[in-house]
Amino acid sequence: MTMIDNNQEIGELLDLLGNDTRRRILEALANEPKYFIQLSKEIGISQQAVLKHLLQLEKFGLIESYRAKSNLAAPDRKYFKLNKSVFLSVGITGNSMEIRMESIQNRKEDISYEVNTSKKQPDKEITNIIINTKSKLDDISIKIKELEDEKIILLQEKQKILEKVHQIIRESLEEDLARRIFYSHLNSGEILDIEELSEVLNTREKEIKNIIKKLEDRFSVELS
Repeated sequence: MTMIDNNQEIGELLDLLGNDTRRRILEALANEPKYFIQLSKEIGISQQAVLKHLLQLEKFGLIESYRAKSNLAAPDRKYFKLNKSVFLSVGITGNSMEIRMESIQNRKEDISYEVNTSKKQPDKEITNIIINTKSKLDDISIKIKELEDEKIILLQEKQKILEKVHQIIRESLEEDLARRIFYSHLNSGEILDIEELSEVLNTREKEIKNIIKKLEDRFSVELS
């Protein structure tokens, strides 16, 4: 996926999550699949409004629908469930703005905690499962918190470094486009793609190539 495609997908996801009703639908479906009448009652909005939001979420791929038999003597019901596992992070500091979306794939070989769901469990076994699960989840939450604390420390260090180098770039380069190309280089983590850079900076490829050539000759750095 290119930088442009990824930015577009992130933008679409942010638009979806910017709506409170859609966030509440996702929270409800995170617990278990539901049919839209259930969601309408649980969230407290009309069935028509819920259906509209469900279709938007389904179009993006965050949820999917399927049909299952009803416990009552009624036609099969259309259920909705979560379909995509993604982690979205947003970071805004004094010298950078970063939004990342990462897919979280389930890899069965990495799962060390399993519960037998092939048959109905007796109450005593369910109690043990709940206690063990809570303990496992608490351990995971602690580890995640430790990683997040470490991430904050690294982000603080990154901000200090960017603050210094941005100041140097501003003092050394008068041309706005040249500075923007350097900023893109620092943030990309890889060699710049001229075509993508042209779209991001809204500038002709030929002009970008000329500026990059001047920067590479002057500072002896590889930019593209």
